[in-house]
Amino acid sequence: MVFITHFFQNRNWRQLIAAVLLLCAMSAYAGSIKTIKSEVEFNGNRIELAARYAVTLSPEIETALKNGLSLPFTYDFKLTRPHFYAWYRSVADSFNPTASITYRLSYQPLTRQYRLNTGGLSRSFNTAEEALLALTIIRSWAVLESSNITPEDFAGKIRFRLDHSQLPKSYQLTALGDESWVLDSGWQELQRNAPQPVEAAQ
Repeated sequence: MVFITHFFQNRNWRQLIAAVLLLCAMSAYAGSIKTIKSEVEFNGNRIELAARYAVTLSPEIETALKNGLSLPFTYDFKLTRPHFYAWYRSVADSFNPTASITYRLSYQPLTRQYRLNTGGLSRSFNTAEEALLALTIIRSWAVLESSNITPEDFAGKIRFRLDHSQLPKSYQLTALGDESWVLDSGWQELQRNAPQPVEAAQ
């Protein structure tokens, strides 16, 4: 009991505990991206990716979104095997062993709806939850066109992130070193999508 009392009376320890509690409180309000699945499927000569994520926006990002900021979220892919194939093709015919696709999430105050845009196409949603659900699921994303890589030789990674490079300059400076603006799943290995069993005819 004397030790505990002396522990909490020590000023340095009180400051340390206060700092830890502050960090815990900040992390509770930080945004995050968690990977639910990341898969690859081979359909003939096509390599198709499918992924799903769970996204939580920080209060700072939510406020910026409501104030008119369009949020650029990017899916990135990179080929990790075979290395020599990627190097040879890139030298021989400008083959690109990477790919990316960007979606923009915005809020329309007049209609009170959220909008998702990519490649000139747009969809509207009544709530942020609906928009984020659509944003964080990607299916049949074709990569490495005409690569001729066999399933046995293939390995790759995928990630999903808030793309700071596509934010307005003022927000790029705001996001620099600010944990509340860091939304990145990190690179995840693509898993081979197991074929579904064929049911016997009745």
